Amino acid sequence: MTATLSAVVTVLGALAAAVALVATGSWPTALRVLLDMLLAAGLLRLTGNQSWPDLAAVAAIVVLRLVLRSALLQDYRRWRSTEAGRPAEQLGRASGP
Repeated sequence: MTATLSAVVTVLGALAAAVALVATGSWPTALRVLLDMLLAAGLLRLTGNQSWPDLAAVAAIVVLRLVLRSALLQDYRRWRSTEAGRPAEQLGRASGP
């Protein structure tokens, strides 16, 4: 039962990410939605099986998710700043006289 529910959450996560991409036009937002739903699907798989190796695998997935999201968003912000004609170092800084 939990495997079926996990598969449903995975499919709904992909659908929700597609809707977020179309609605906002922002792939970082869509990526965030997808990663959160995939994490939820992974946690659902743990409800029936709670051994130490399984818990360690989920902890590794959470760390990987955080690192991947951070790296992709940082790269996206750097790309957006250079696309706008500003150096990447000035990202997030107010321009002053």
